[in-house]
Amino acid sequence: MALPILPIYASTDPILITYSSNIQNVVFDGKWTNQIEWKASSDNMFSYDNNETVIHLRTAHHENFIYVFVDPITDHTLDYNMDKSMICFDGKNNKNMIPDKDDYCFSVLLGEKQGTIQQGLDNSKYQFTNNSEFIAVSSISDENDRYTKIPHPSYEFKIPIELLNRSDNYGFYLSVYDASLNKYYSWPKNSTQQNSSDVPLPSQWGDIVSPDKSLPELNLPILIFTISIFTIILIQLKIKTRIFGSFRF
Repeated sequence: MALPILPIYASTDPILITYSSNIQNVVFDGKWTNQIEWKASSDNMFSYDNNETVIHLRTAHHENFIYVFVDPITDHTLDYNMDKSMICFDGKNNKNMIPDKDDYCFSVLLGEKQGTIQQGLDNSKYQFTNNSEFIAVSSISDENDRYTKIPHPSYEFKIPIELLNRSDNYGFYLSVYDASLNKYYSWPKNSTQQNSSDVPLPSQWGDIVSPDKSLPELNLPILIFTISIFTIILIQLKIKTRIFGSFRF
């Protein structure tokens, strides 16, 4: 009798994403435009091959967008249109065994000024889709990089939250392809790709979490509406209190 195939879940600490009002000032040129540009974001460092390969991942959110910077600082071979970074989000973080419609992967090749979006299809496949507010740009680092002055690929992403649903906890996957080594480096580390079309199942992705629940953020119209409703309720309660307080028994 064949044994059932059980899902494999990532067992690693979540990435903690931070709120930053300054992050909206990022210049999307695919690199550190200046040494403080991505400073107001969370920083996660991943090392591979006995520290021969190091990748910094910086994340932040503000209003309607998630901002991601991928900085593989030890890749000193510059393979234009071949080196690649991809980040994936599971909007419901339901750890499905097949990609569904709330699973999105965003990728960009080194030197590109606009990346691609792929959305799950409920059948273990992805289809390409578009969003006018999505940005992904890749370039070669320069002297402004906070970690090293040696040129290397770097990748910037701006992800519209409307694609993902507003939540304080998403499934998350990171992949960086080093073309000179023909090798993928991933997070979580136990879900590494083998080729460009081999995206690990969402059940193998890790988590990206807003620890202070500042994500999801209420957009301005919703916030104004919520405040107005509470104000009306408060006024009505005060009126009723005065009316009943005027009676003497």
